[in-house]
Amino acid sequence: MSRDERVRIGLAICRPSVVTRLTGGFELRAADGTRQQVESGEYTVTCEVAAGEPRFGQRLQTFSTRTAAEELLAEYAANGLSCELVQLGRPANWGEVGELSTESWSVVTGKASDSETAVLQARAFFETLLADEAKPAGWKRFADQLLWPDPIRLERPVGGVLRLTDATGKSFEAASPVQCIPRQLSSRFELAEIRIGIDFHWDHTETLPFRGQLDLVADGEGVTAVNDLELDEYLASVLGSEMRSDWPVEALAAQAVAARSTVLATRGRHHYGEAFDLCHDDHCQCYQGASRESETSRAALEKVRGQLLVKDGRVADARYAKSCGGIADHYHVAWDEEDISYMQPVFCGPLDGEQQPTISLMKKDPEKLIHELLDHPPGWAACNPAAEVYPPSCKEMEELYRWNRRIDPNQLQSLVERRTGRKLGTVKQLLPLERGVSGRIRYLRVVGVDGEVVVGKELAIRRLLSDSHLPSSAFRATFDEDGTLLLEGIGWGHGVGLCQLGAAALAARGWNAERLLMHYYPSASIVTR
Repeated sequence: MSRDERVRIGLAICRPSVVTRLTGGFELRAADGTRQQVESGEYTVTCEVAAGEPRFGQRLQTFSTRTAAEELLAEYAANGLSCELVQLGRPANWGEVGELSTESWSVVTGKASDSETAVLQARAFFETLLADEAKPAGWKRFADQLLWPDPIRLERPVGGVLRLTDATGKSFEAASPVQCIPRQLSSRFELAEIRIGIDFHWDHTETLPFRGQLDLVADGEGVTAVNDLELDEYLASVLGSEMRSDWPVEALAAQAVAARSTVLATRGRHHYGEAFDLCHDDHCQCYQGASRESETSRAALEKVRGQLLVKDGRVADARYAKSCGGIADHYHVAWDEEDISYMQPVFCGPLDGEQQPTISLMKKDPEKLIHELLDHPPGWAACNPAAEVYPPSCKEMEELYRWNRRIDPNQLQSLVERRTGRKLGTVKQLLPLERGVSGRIRYLRVVGVDGEVVVGKELAIRRLLSDSHLPSSAFRATFDEDGTLLLEGIGWGHGVGLCQLGAAALAARGWNAERLLMHYYPSASIVTR
């Protein structure tokens, strides 16, 4: 089996210690070649000798072509900013389909030993030298726009020594990394305190079982636990983690193709320089181990075995979200300033019925459209809970289709200062400067009594106004007389690509996986290995 059919998932990252329970027998292989057979048992793993010090930079912009990245690099250099070009991704070898490209190029600045310093260094440069809107900035759309943190680790952890201690207190040292390789198909490992929904409102920890290989890595002075396993074994859990086993099998099958494509398109892109390809949480794709697998998810995988979404010889970066709110949006509303042909605005549905959307709806003034969507949630939208009866496990998604939040003046001021590092005083206005066709705000001006700043894009805005994340940036903001902020919003997530709640409804109406994929990713094609 080729290496392209395996993935490396970060489960516990840079922890002081990792506790794992091995069941069914494993062989431990250390980096110096030593091997040891172990049976079932619990081990506490700590870092005895630290790995080399990591190096971080601030990612400024990412491109799908090297030429575009080099042009921006040259503009920065002409204005005195030292940057480097980082190539992300590696080709996917997809059988008789051939080699498919996934590469992208990031323009990165800063060389710091920690991510926070790298971000501060980049901010300091832009706030002094590039304060003039006319000067090149790439990410910068407005003169007073804040550079939002997007740190990138530039070197993988190398070296170090781990100490493994069993339940009796007996311990031994091993050169990092240590591979824990299952000796039989039934072998499993458990990890304690796996964090799920990091920084979201459902943030919690669980002890979870996993299949496949466990790699233990000395990471600075801590330990990182990585699950190395076959791609479709990973996807069997993703389907039950991202969606639910009681969803229509065709919706799960469409999700499987989108998730498989996203894995290959983004591995190493979000976590370049880490010991793994993707993390286990919402930042990449939700993966919660063997306990989330089901017969339904495996049946869905069998229906679409070996299928990928592609476009022009590249694996499609097939992002997806919980609920688009009615219209799935452009790629650039959420991420880099690129026009991705298969991530264009599409209606979520429409469901058959009297009300049908028209193309003119997408051409409306987005500021007027968001009021229409909020005041009269579209009956044609498949992700509207009023339009369809969903499986029982969708309840939390239904509750976030149409949502609201109240933030008192002191809390709002504190949030803005903490997230931006700026002391703007009491916040008086939130002014949307640009919205996507889904109503999601791309750039938001925050006006306080002592100053103002522009924040973008959608994820930065969601973090700005919450201790965790707002459900989406598709909201309107009003202030009460006492300064309390009322946010009224629609949808959950970035709203680009496949709408999971909409796909569940459309599959229940008879749409198959192929129709769902071609609807939410127009211009992409399906290839089969």
